[in-house]
Amino acid sequence: MQSREIQRSASFLCRIFSVDLGSIYYRLRFGETLANSEHLKIAKSGPEAFAKWREENPDTDLDLVGADLAGVDLKGAKIRRANLKGADLSGATLSRASLAGANLDGANLEAADLGHAVLTGANCSGASLLNVNFFWADLNNCNLTGASLRSCRMGRASLIGANLNRADFSQANMIEADLRNANLEGAKFHSSNMNGADLGRAFMHGADFTLAMIRDSMFVAADLRGANFQQASLHRSDMTMARYDESTQFPEGFDPNDTGQKDVDG
Repeated sequence: MQSREIQRSASFLCRIFSVDLGSIYYRLRFGETLANSEHLKIAKSGPEAFAKWREENPDTDLDLVGADLAGVDLKGAKIRRANLKGADLSGATLSRASLAGANLDGANLEAADLGHAVLTGANCSGASLLNVNFFWADLNNCNLTGASLRSCRMGRASLIGANLNRADFSQANMIEADLRNANLEGAKFHSSNMNGADLGRAFMHGADFTLAMIRDSMFVAADLRGANFQQASLHRSDMTMARYDESTQFPEGFDPNDTGQKDVDG
């Protein structure tokens, strides 16, 4: 109760003095310095003003740790390598933005638009990405460890080599997504739509695909040991050279011997 009263008082003071409460709270909690005030101002100035600033400062990496950027418009912005750890970007417009190498550890991007955005090599571990639009986004080699992506839209997104360890993609739309060589260990895809997805050579130990739609998908040379596909639809999926063992749970009536899979114990 006392903590809530302190937070309300801090919020009131911050509104009076136009201070970014989110940044202050996050920095104090995790022992970081405050976000760069100039960077925060330019990030909220709109896409045209930001583009002009970027032309004048092409090599500057934005420091926006813990910043309140909810609803911000950064469409097409070049914010590579930005430090957005713990930032609030919920509802933000980041379509076609470049966030390659950015630090989004623990950030909140719920309901944000990242369609066609580039997040190659970005750190999104622990981020809240519920209901985010990732249509055609580039997340190759992105770190999504422990991230929550429930109900996100990732149609035709590229996640080649991405780390999805313990990430939650329940009820996500991942039609024709590219997850080749990705690490899906312990990830959840419960009731997700992955029709036409490419999971070639992906590592799926402990992954949960229960009730998922994975029709016409590619599992070529994937490691399915320990994965749970109970009640999933695997119709017409190509599992040539895929590996499984007794820990792999297939749908009732599904015969892995008809798909080209390899029993590693056989």
